[in-house]
Amino acid sequence: PVGGADWASTAVDRFILAKLQSADLSPSASATRRTIVRRLHFDLIGLPPTPAEVESFVGDGSPGAYKNLVERLLASPHFGERWGQHWLDLVRFAETRGHESDFPIPEAYRYRNYVVRAFNADVPYNDFVVEHIAGDLVENPRTDPATRRNESALGAGFWHLGEATHSPVDIRGDECDRVHNQIDVYSKAFLGLTMGCGRCHEHKFDAITVEDYYAFAGFLQSSGFYLKDVSDPV
Repeated sequence: PVGGADWASTAVDRFILAKLQSADLSPSASATRRTIVRRLHFDLIGLPPTPAEVESFVGDGSPGAYKNLVERLLASPHFGERWGQHWLDLVRFAETRGHESDFPIPEAYRYRNYVVRAFNADVPYNDFVVEHIAGDLVENPRTDPATRRNESALGAGFWHLGEATHSPVDIRGDECDRVHNQIDVYSKAFLGLTMGCGRCHEHKFDAITVEDYYAFAGFLQSSGFYLKDVSDPV
């Protein structure tokens, strides 16, 4: 229990309040309802509220007004667009290959849209990870309720994204660079580790060896790209 508990409305608030008081600080004044509605809109969907939405929230004095607004924004299709962008940045999503040619990646948008739909559908993270690593091999794939499209298989498109050159002179070298990019993105996004340095030397801080790196590289090199039918799997 801490003093000033009337400021706290949840258990998390009480932890924050205790930390503030231990530092001889006091909570900031409560934000106005106009500020709150703008913050929620920008945080959850990345778009400003309309004047009508602002006035509606300001004039709603019911106890559940805040919760109802949050639920409405979470149910908006813009939620997946806003928060899916964070994931797309993490896996370095792009619709072109970079370098001097910067040639396009056909159908890359399908993976982008898959991520947006996954966020909006509140897909469990463990399922999301499985779909990225081997979504095309899932025995009972997740399907879109409306179109019966195989959503799980689309997640594996993550492996096809990345930098590449057009008509490389050193074909094997280009293949190694592509696999290296896959390892680097995968390890940072899913493991929170930097495996990429194992291409040349033992990891300086983590227990990742050159042998580990090339074992994983061999796994990726033994997996090819192919066209996958994502229509109704039944």
